[in-house]
Amino acid sequence: MTEEEYKMKIKECVLIEAFKCNENESVIDVAKKLRETSLRHIFVVNDEDYPTGIISVIDINNRVVAANKNLEETKAKDIMSNPIDIAEINDDVEEFSKKLIGKNHVMAPVVKEGKIIGIITINQLLKNSKL
Repeated sequence: MTEEEYKMKIKECVLIEAFKCNENESVIDVAKKLRETSLRHIFVVNDEDYPTGIISVIDINNRVVAANKNLEETKAKDIMSNPIDIAEINDDVEEFSKKLIGKNHVMAPVVKEGKIIGIITINQLLKNSKL
């Protein structure tokens, strides 16, 4: 296979640790997780550990606080944004880069065998593509 024919896969990139919460967690617990990190987004997963959405700190403000929702009763699944782009471990780096750039997204969860294994950032994708 020539270098021109070779297509780099997501599995060859450096992933960051999956920052996630369960879709049934309260927004209080989600907010506490976000407070403990420099990340401003958290991926939401179902009971099978498959990504179903994403929550930002702004989502908590706009969809919970400003909407005067009950903090203890409101769950992550009630305020998450979805659908989201999900990378499969064997996806082509350049194709997935184009998808994220086209939607102005900066990261996406990566799954292997139906479970989240990490997060790929647009910076990592672009370092490993010919775009």
